[in-house]
Amino acid sequence: MPPGTPKSIELISRGLAARDGRVLLCRSLKHDYAYLPGGHVEPGETAAEALAREFLEETGLRVRVGGFLLAHENLFEQQGKPRHEYSLLFHVEHAEGPWLDEVPSLEGKISFEWAEVAALPETGLVPPAMLAWLTAGGPDNPDQPPWVSQRQGA
Repeated sequence: MPPGTPKSIELISRGLAARDGRVLLCRSLKHDYAYLPGGHVEPGETAAEALAREFLEETGLRVRVGGFLLAHENLFEQQGKPRHEYSLLFHVEHAEGPWLDEVPSLEGKISFEWAEVAALPETGLVPPAMLAWLTAGGPDNPDQPPWVSQRQGA
């Protein structure tokens, strides 16, 4: 492998929760950036199962995982280490009724917040291609492809 090549490829399942023109973001409190909620798919687990598990572990909320929206490939550097990840994005709904105004966090290193779609560029949402996809209309824009690939910093 050439220098700077990631040692593994990560598979992440993410959820797009929408409410009143806003989307739910997960914020890293240490590094102050935001991303769509979700987490790593474990061996033997489907992407939908992983997403439901991650929501339950991180928020205590049960969700219904809906339709597939987007596949995103991202090659980037994080804390000096090369990373290569695939994110599978699904529509997600709160299984027990409407979404809460304030989504709790069960982990001290993250918080959850609702952000207006128009304000997403100011939230620190990563990766940039996901931000671009959402601000261009996300799942409501039929002209957007269901696949985005990017190499950041290139």
